[in-house]
Amino acid sequence: MIKLDAEVTEIACPPNQAAQARAISVWVPDTEEHIEFTLKLEDFQSLGISEGDNITIKIEKKFDIDALARDLMNKSK
Repeated sequence: MIKLDAEVTEIACPPNQAAQARAISVWVPDTEEHIEFTLKLEDFQSLGISEGDNITIKIEKKFDIDALARDLMNKSK
């Protein structure tokens, strides 16, 4: 699992989706990159986040080792 601390830098309404979603831009100092997320309006409202808030992003990577091995074998042919 990877944890990244970030700061919410911008919240916007995606074009033609004001009643359905919010676009959130966060600054991740560890990578020196902005990351953008689009959240359903209900999820955004339940989080209660606003510009300037600090958040932690957790990334869990799960993969199928058998599928990975098959893909590698197919690419080597």
